Amino acid sequence: MIWKFITFLVRKLEPEIAHQISLIALKLGFHPRLKRIEIPVKINNLHFTNFLGVAAGFDKNAQIIERIHYLNFGLTEVGTITPLPQYGNPKPRVFRLEKDKAIINRNGFNNLGMAQAIKKLKNYRKKFPVGSDFILGVNIGPNKDSNDRFNDYEILSKNLSEFADYLTINISSPNTPNLRDFHQTNNLKKVLISVKNGIAKSKSLDLQLPIFLKIAPDISKNDLKQIIETANENNISGLIISNTTVDRNKELQSDNLHETGGLSGIPLFNKSTNFLALASKIIKIKKYNLYLIAAGGVSDSKSAYAKILCGAHLVQLYSSMTFDGPLIAENILKGLLQLMNRDKISSIKDIRGIVDNPEDAMKIANNGLKDYL
Repeated sequence: MIWKFITFLVRKLEPEIAHQISLIALKLGFHPRLKRIEIPVKINNLHFTNFLGVAAGFDKNAQIIERIHYLNFGLTEVGTITPLPQYGNPKPRVFRLEKDKAIINRNGFNNLGMAQAIKKLKNYRKKFPVGSDFILGVNIGPNKDSNDRFNDYEILSKNLSEFADYLTINISSPNTPNLRDFHQTNNLKKVLISVKNGIAKSKSLDLQLPIFLKIAPDISKNDLKQIIETANENNISGLIISNTTVDRNKELQSDNLHETGGLSGIPLFNKSTNFLALASKIIKIKKYNLYLIAAGGVSDSKSAYAKILCGAHLVQLYSSMTFDGPLIAENILKGLLQLMNRDKISSIKDIRGIVDNPEDAMKIANNGLKDYL
């Protein structure tokens, strides 16, 4: 009860201030200590204690990786990290949509830069080496004013890959001008070449390091097909679907709905999950060995269950932590185990990708698998 009350109080503050206070509290150890819940997932050589993770954007500067362990997540993703420090867009740039349980942000890759991130990552890896049972992803992106964004990706992968269990290439933030142009096949191939060149020059020389592409939900179905083809051809591990959207749901009720930036939270669920299901279907038909990380609108055990039903191997969240506080993972995992028990499911791989749309997935989550079969 105390954590709900604290979350309620913090949410009364301006969003960026509230976020900074949350980070400070976590760094100081002011958070619940929870018994680990295991729902194991294996992706290539990565073994996840459970499928639930914190999306990039929460811990931009790799400050609280260790503390996320205690909140019952199986993975976390730091960043987006750029080569040079970057202030981002002018404030205010984060807006809560309280009535919709959503957030609009136009941060613009605000972070302390690669050099500061390396210091934090080195300290973390002294205690928890690569391959530890808590999986760390490093999310990378170019500086806004870079003269050569392809080179930015190479520099970042060269210097950061030794600390990562996997790398995420961010080509999808709506708040960095023209970044989404990298969804185009020729540009995407150049990005992937740059990242792989960087890894080849890194201290780790881990050419098998998993690489994920974080994509936008606002691209066309044909664009998605081309991205999947390119990912497969270049031996990319998988996709993160999805980043925030620039679309605005007609049913939004909050005062801040007209702010520019990327929309996240519950209103993103249907759009991102539709894209997830489509990607899962394409990958199955083509028989590609690509994995899917689902992000967008995950707020409880049923929405997480729906993501898995639509093809997710892993699930990430961020906005729901703002509204529900540090017990969100605990509640989702316990609830999902209850749903699995209800549906007599021993492993989430048994239900992964059996549904091709979020509407049917939520029906199953609400009513049970027996009514669907």
